[in-house]
Amino acid sequence: MGSGVEMLELHDRKGVVTWEEFQLSGMPEIIGSIHLGQVLLAVSECGILDRIRTGRNSVKAGLLEGLNSRIAENLLRYLEVRGVLSQWEEEYCLTRKGELLTGEIPMARLGFYLEAYGPVTGKIGDLLTGRATYGVEVKRAGGPLSKHCATVFARYYTPIVLEAMRGRGATRALDLGCGGGQLLVDACLNDPGFSGVGIDLAPEAVAAAQDLARRNGVADRLSFFVADAFAPHTWPEACHEAETLFAIGMLHEHFRDGEQAVVDVLNTYAEVSGRKMLLIGEPEPHYDDRENDSDFFLVHVLTDQGIPQDRHSWLRVFEQTRLECRRILTPAVAGPRMCFYDLAPAAED
Repeated sequence: MGSGVEMLELHDRKGVVTWEEFQLSGMPEIIGSIHLGQVLLAVSECGILDRIRTGRNSVKAGLLEGLNSRIAENLLRYLEVRGVLSQWEEEYCLTRKGELLTGEIPMARLGFYLEAYGPVTGKIGDLLTGRATYGVEVKRAGGPLSKHCATVFARYYTPIVLEAMRGRGATRALDLGCGGGQLLVDACLNDPGFSGVGIDLAPEAVAAAQDLARRNGVADRLSFFVADAFAPHTWPEACHEAETLFAIGMLHEHFRDGEQAVVDVLNTYAEVSGRKMLLIGEPEPHYDDRENDSDFFLVHVLTDQGIPQDRHSWLRVFEQTRLECRRILTPAVAGPRMCFYDLAPAAED
């Protein structure tokens, strides 16, 4: 600043108090969290994170190749300010905080809320006022939902599913609403005696599942079909050869039509399962603010899915069906709260 320039600092007590209140409100942290999450997702999708991890971590090495360099360079600077990246002699690397934030599970959880449910949470006002209806004008993104759920599922729930099957001597499964096929592929990779069938209404999900099985060398043990998980009479014959049925995270949506709707679906499965095992996996929220349970609650409210029920509610539902619950399996410590219900057709009197 030139020596002849006058500098005036004006003190406004009311303004100071208002700004202090803004800082104390926690709103700066909320705004920062929103933007940091959006930036992390963007730099992951465009390849910047992978390039940094694999050594292409400078502009000269092609870090910003194919990108708008002006925006990209300033996003890197933003991530430095946020403590995600550090720079040394024109090379970028992830800080320890950055490594943790961009790990497989944190990014899957971020993608679940921003990518899969972002189209929904961005329209809360329209849903609240009735200007839009979920499933008509507003829809979640099915592709990202399948992808990110599969990442979390593979880490925390595949071992539980395999344990449940071993306990019943089952080796071939039908996965209802299989999405991208991650569960069946992981089961094959973990158990050489496992085989299965997956069905999903989305052709793109079935194509992704077939590709995933091929890439992992288990396509000879798995088959995938486009079919309606809630219409057993339309299932390909291969579905009826399975010894157990999986229905993971899909039945709670029927609570939007009332408890009887869930009972009816379960009775339909009881009819087609014979003496086979039916494994139902459902979230068990505690309705608190731990581990994003409040956020999980929110997206289910907005999508009118019928709020996920706890184990006591599910047991009450099972009692109204032609099925009986033999076991409940759940992760003891880590992972999103989930219960797996080992069901079988009820014994006839």
